[in-house]
Amino acid sequence: MKGSKHGNDDARPTADTDGCGASRDPCEHIRHDLNAAQEELAHLKHTLNRIQRIARLGYWRLSLKTGDLFWSDVIYDIFGAEPKTFTPSLLGFKSMVHPEDLESVEAAIVRAHQWGQHDVVHRIIRPDGEIRWVHELADNVPEGDEQVLIGTVRDITEQKRLELRLRQLSRTDELTGLFNRRYFMQRLVQELARYRRYGRPTSVVLFDFDHFKHINDTHGHPAGDQVLVSVGKLLRHKLRTNDIPARLGGEEFALLLPETGIQEAVGVAEKVRHLITEQAFTSEEGHRFGAAVTCGVSAFVGSEETVEAILHRADHNLYEGKRAGRNRVVADEFHS
Repeated sequence: MKGSKHGNDDARPTADTDGCGASRDPCEHIRHDLNAAQEELAHLKHTLNRIQRIARLGYWRLSLKTGDLFWSDVIYDIFGAEPKTFTPSLLGFKSMVHPEDLESVEAAIVRAHQWGQHDVVHRIIRPDGEIRWVHELADNVPEGDEQVLIGTVRDITEQKRLELRLRQLSRTDELTGLFNRRYFMQRLVQELARYRRYGRPTSVVLFDFDHFKHINDTHGHPAGDQVLVSVGKLLRHKLRTNDIPARLGGEEFALLLPETGIQEAVGVAEKVRHLITEQAFTSEEGHRFGAAVTCGVSAFVGSEETVEAILHRADHNLYEGKRAGRNRVVADEFHS
């Protein structure tokens, strides 16, 4: 009986087997693995947040059915919103989209409904008034009977600023800040096409400085640059916003004057000539000197007009002015 009693005692669960089978080691191992997994998940989440902040890339989730919107922390930073006071929603998001871009954003959301893809670049206006550029990408993911957009938003403001700067450099003369020859020719071709289609008047003024080499030889090249820079400022400030002033090279300049007939263009050329003549310049040695220009003016005419023809006429008129004594304006069948 004692043997059987001892046998029954051995069959009863002990503290070593309490609720976990043969030993408690497997449970402790599971708890250890679970804690390690939780720590790794927290670390990965922290790393992901760091990556998002470095890349200025945020994650969002939008229910197309309810309009509920989730933002990651980075998106709050990009939009300048305070998580404690701002609850993301489709309506709230739209209120922060630049008014000029709202139509394209709404169209992108409609396309996401239809095709499952969302890709749009637009501006936002932060609560502090700052305007920033963002790029949104997303997929339309079905979740039961609900359509959900899951995507990212990236702050591309610096990229846009760089693109704008590169675009400006590609069409701008570095010294004067005026448009360069390439851009002037592009716009001239566009205006000719508009003239051929609608018959709207457009004129061209070519001008260069009289005896500019003498200015450089007498007062130095910095003085010559001073003259060119000053004329660049004058043209930017005195012409209409739709006029195209350009430096073609050296001391040669051009004005493209849309919606301007020949007589009005002569008036513009005379205004520019007088403004330049009235300016006084000072060399690095303190010597004061002046400058003058001669202008050639031409306008689009006839159904067979070409870019080459109008530039040839304006250039011919310019050199007619040079031969006639300089510091004057010469135009097609019009002398001043």
